[in-house]
Amino acid sequence: MFIEPMLLQTADNPFDSDEHYFELKSNGVRLLLERENGLNKLYTENGAELTGRIPELDILELDDCYLDGVLVCYNDGKEDYEAALNRVNTIQEHKIIQGSKEFPLTYIVFDILRIRKRNLMKEPLSTRKQILADELKDQQFIKKSFFIESDGIMLFEQIKELGLEGIVAKSKDSFYIPAHRSLNWLKVINWKYNVYYITGYKKQGMGLLISEYKNNQFENVGVVEFGMNNGQRKAFFSVTKHIKTGEDKIYTYVEPFIKCKIKNRGQLSNGELIDPIFDDFIV
Repeated sequence: MFIEPMLLQTADNPFDSDEHYFELKSNGVRLLLERENGLNKLYTENGAELTGRIPELDILELDDCYLDGVLVCYNDGKEDYEAALNRVNTIQEHKIIQGSKEFPLTYIVFDILRIRKRNLMKEPLSTRKQILADELKDQQFIKKSFFIESDGIMLFEQIKELGLEGIVAKSKDSFYIPAHRSLNWLKVINWKYNVYYITGYKKQGMGLLISEYKNNQFENVGVVEFGMNNGQRKAFFSVTKHIKTGEDKIYTYVEPFIKCKIKNRGQLSNGELIDPIFDDFIV
């Protein structure tokens, strides 16, 4: 049975607290694993079933339980988000088998919602962490998430040096509330900041077409829908009405005249930015 996962709120800065656990934020695909009678049912955070697509998890030393975690692909020792995404989206059987050999996934488990018949969601996180430690042995393709207590700032500085995704701060006494987002679970992202050109915008809603100048041409790297305040929007549209170059059903295109700083979580092999957010104009 699919259980909607508990969600993360965003914090701008890391902090220290004796009331929190601080975990590494793995750069992969959220996965819920339900195990009964030695068989798994796998679900994405949106409820799509992945059962049968991740053969690495078929043979586990694991009792009946319900786990929450992240599927990660390690490529040359680094987390490869795109490879993990490609793996979970593969549906042909021969490609699933091939992918499990070429790009094996590791399930990084950070929470346990049920053990055997015992529901743990109304137990504090400190209790759930202890049960997880007692019940789950690290194996080839399933491991417990690394976490520390108190020193969130130090951990964040270390992951920045390593170029990792970020950290998560979780209140030790927090219950597991499905589909709930609160200050009890906070993510602090190690954002990357880059400068791009605005080459268009959506006709409906807010969305900026962002491009980089590469190989003597402008190449689109995505659409930015968040981060711009009302003052920035007014300034943007006051300028763009003079530099329009064309339009289609969805976008109005403009000369690549305006530069902006965009924060993001990285870039896919096709150039697309991961979770881009507008930061500021470059004057």
